[in-house]
Amino acid sequence: MIKTFIIVFVLASASIFSQDVLWPTKMNKVFSSNFGEHRDDHFHMGVDIKTGGKIGIEVLAVEDGYISRLRSNYTGYGKALYLRTISGHEVVYAHLESFTPVLEKIWRLQQGKRKSYTVDTQFSPRDFQVKKGDLIGFSGNTGNSFAPHIHFEYRNSKSVPLNPLTRAFDLKDNTKPIAQELAAIPISPGALVNASPLPQIFPLFRDKKGIYHFADTLSAFGEFGFAIKAVDKRQGASNIYQFNRVELIVDNQKEFELEYTKIPFKQGRFAKTIIQYDLKKQNLGEFQKLYKLPEHKRTSIHTMTSSGILGLSPGFHSVEINVYDAQNNKTIVKGTVAGTFPMTLEVKEIYRDKKVVTLALIPRRGGLPIRDAIVYSFTPYGFADQKIELLNAEQVKKDLHITLATSNLKKRVLQIIGINQLGGMVNPYHWTGIPLQLSVVDVRPDLKISNTERGLFFQVSLDNYVPATAQLKLANDNTFRAFKLEQIQPNVFLSEKLPHHVVDNIQYIDIELSHKELSRQTRFHYLFSLVIPGSESVAFSNNRNCSVKALPGSFYQNSVIWIDEVETSAPVKNGFQLSPVYQLQPFDLALKGEIQVGIRYDKDLSEHKNLGIYYFNSKKEKWHYTNTKNNRRKMILTASLEHMDAITIIQDLDPPSISKVFPGNGGRYDKKDVNKIIISVDDNLSGIEAKETSFSLKLNDNILYPAYQPIKKQVSYNLDKQLNRGSYSISFSVKDRMNNEARKTVYFSIK
Repeated sequence: MIKTFIIVFVLASASIFSQDVLWPTKMNKVFSSNFGEHRDDHFHMGVDIKTGGKIGIEVLAVEDGYISRLRSNYTGYGKALYLRTISGHEVVYAHLESFTPVLEKIWRLQQGKRKSYTVDTQFSPRDFQVKKGDLIGFSGNTGNSFAPHIHFEYRNSKSVPLNPLTRAFDLKDNTKPIAQELAAIPISPGALVNASPLPQIFPLFRDKKGIYHFADTLSAFGEFGFAIKAVDKRQGASNIYQFNRVELIVDNQKEFELEYTKIPFKQGRFAKTIIQYDLKKQNLGEFQKLYKLPEHKRTSIHTMTSSGILGLSPGFHSVEINVYDAQNNKTIVKGTVAGTFPMTLEVKEIYRDKKVVTLALIPRRGGLPIRDAIVYSFTPYGFADQKIELLNAEQVKKDLHITLATSNLKKRVLQIIGINQLGGMVNPYHWTGIPLQLSVVDVRPDLKISNTERGLFFQVSLDNYVPATAQLKLANDNTFRAFKLEQIQPNVFLSEKLPHHVVDNIQYIDIELSHKELSRQTRFHYLFSLVIPGSESVAFSNNRNCSVKALPGSFYQNSVIWIDEVETSAPVKNGFQLSPVYQLQPFDLALKGEIQVGIRYDKDLSEHKNLGIYYFNSKKEKWHYTNTKNNRRKMILTASLEHMDAITIIQDLDPPSISKVFPGNGGRYDKKDVNKIIISVDDNLSGIEAKETSFSLKLNDNILYPAYQPIKKQVSYNLDKQLNRGSYSISFSVKDRMNNEARKTVYFSIK
């Protein structure tokens, strides 16, 4: 219970340890999410404590202190209580159903005074003092909550969130983190990992001692960084958690460390850049960077000044990655990286009969002897078929002679990757021993552009294999620049990493394919815009009906933006799609702040109402409305976005639905059975905004200020006392974001 005596508050001292902090419920010490987990645009700043899927579990004061603040909102923390402790910490309990009766009464009075569900009330140290273990509220599912639980935060005296698992609670756990995959990311221009300028993902294998290993030796040239996909588990729980700390050690020297101990709220925007965001957007998983970028200079989770970006000298280098949980259980990842330099192969057929063919692998650039080879087969359409086993391999001076079964050549193209004596992979060579019917004039190239933190890649894919060399030309009406494309797969050519500014003032891109006396050129039209942080820039679609504007604070680093008009897209299940779909590019680029988008509509739509810009959420596979302004004079819709999404215009004319109301229409209830009004609502398109003007609720003629749970899509109101015998009516209305309105009135009685 809340105490009324006076106590003296002091700052935290060395005498106060984690074991002095009480678990905030009487239930088992289990939680579903821990500190530092990455959300779309922020870090998780606490732990989500389980309540057995129940609402109304007693919530306790974890230390002596006083109630400093009560808040309620439709979103975010929902209904929340703040406790200032005698140790100098600030404790936050979020998503509560209710407070103690005294605090609940004060909260109700504040709602009536403000005529709003939203309340933010603060108290002095003398108002509501509590002792450790006192009841202060009841658990719930309010705000942005996916299920009943308590979001618990443990902050320092300056309201900076701390990791409760290392700074407050002392929980037993003997389960080590799990290392899943490792990515190596080429960073500098010309950098290669396993002879490729693109990110490479490697599986990790656990030995009998529990140590994880790279499958093979990695080879690297130029500057690169690692990123790891790893999770934590706890004994007695099925949940997957964020690990607490990771360190990178190269040749017995620590090069990088990241630790989730303390994260100021203002650093939440870095959540998208701490991970390898491009891999996540490509649905390859969440890899955490073991290197940092220039914008990470002052992030609290990076504990070292060194960047973690590696440039290895020629030769073999040991790599160790240690992953820790909050209880310092450690998982070790080990492997070897070969520092090397670019090399190319020449392949010659030296023998063939009905059963076998022998090829000579001859080193060209670099000249180091070839000691081994990996061979893959591809179909003529570019699909990887299988890894080819070598029947024999014999080193002849610097060359390597390999023998393969002739049967492997049937309608197949071979990709041959040599491995030099340093363990470095040589640029792949593509070879076929069968006559081909097609030439460069018969194939159709497709162009894909990829943005990275340090430059652009241009990738050309062919619909069928032909022997060819490829060239990229960036041009306008007056000039062009040409760049060679390397063949990385039988049907795929890739440029080197080019600086962003090479596309400045570029109007079109030409792809030239050549073989012997034949050549053909294919033109692609793009309207690029160079982005420099701190300045504005605008890109347009080719039809100039869609635009994206980068603001001074939109981007972390130099980049390029453009817009693709999408021929096929996700269907609009409700409403009417009234424009093409435009994909903002690069789609896998993490934004620092909002961008502005605009779509121009036809004159015949000028009288249409309820038009909005919608973006496609690929994770939920659904179109989502974003707050839109309609300039009817210029016939253009504008909006702000936080991601480089696909966008279109959709018209919404359908009102929300009201599916369930309790008490139900015509119902007769005992007094004890009606302590809460519950209304289920939904909207299939523009959605219901979590704000006061979206709802109206009356019990008879009394205006109520209900809670709204946007994830559960439920409006509710807790009655502060039992209803007397008699007849009652509930009048309810709800509006979607386009002001389409639904109304419902129900009548019930208390017997």
